[in-house]
Amino acid sequence: MLIYDEAFPSNEKHPIDLIQNRIINGHSKLFVGIIDGEVVCMSLIWNFNDLEFVLLDYMAVSSNYRNNNLGSQLFQFLSNRVRKLNKYMIIEVENYLFGSNTLERKRRINFYFKNGAYILEDFNYLLPSLDGTYPTEMILMVSPKYKEDILKGEQIKELVIRLYVDLYEKNTSDKLLNTIINRTPNKIKLNNKLL
Repeated sequence: MLIYDEAFPSNEKHPIDLIQNRIINGHSKLFVGIIDGEVVCMSLIWNFNDLEFVLLDYMAVSSNYRNNNLGSQLFQFLSNRVRKLNKYMIIEVENYLFGSNTLERKRRINFYFKNGAYILEDFNYLLPSLDGTYPTEMILMVSPKYKEDILKGEQIKELVIRLYVDLYEKNTSDKLLNTIINRTPNKIKLNNKLL
């Protein structure tokens, strides 16, 4: 969990005991990469059993092992697992149009593009604060390429509701959730163009 702790800001992190309980209860799956007995990368996947999506909840590589293609290898491993389930992976990525670390955010989005993910165009998504501070403007991505070029708004609304209720422990009357739902277009195009 040291990799997890160093890689994500506090407003995007669940408490470690909650993550442990989710893994023990089978809600989340933890995957780790090990080199010479040392954990060098990690990911958490949340499977929505009754939806055609899983969430890439977290994915990170230890700072000592970055830029060695480990992130791509881990992502491809996860993508193959998801394909075998006949599902698609949803990825929440910080929106590069907000915040002070624009280049880092673009680099992260381009990483997913290069590894076969597609962005949900013109869809505004907010990650609720996980530490009681402020929500984060995010972009949703999907991998592998969805079976159609356009996702239905109703499908994405259902997914966002499940994210907020199941993962972020909000209720369906949550103001932020309803703002997202009310702004969701009827059709959402997919795009795989590098930034």
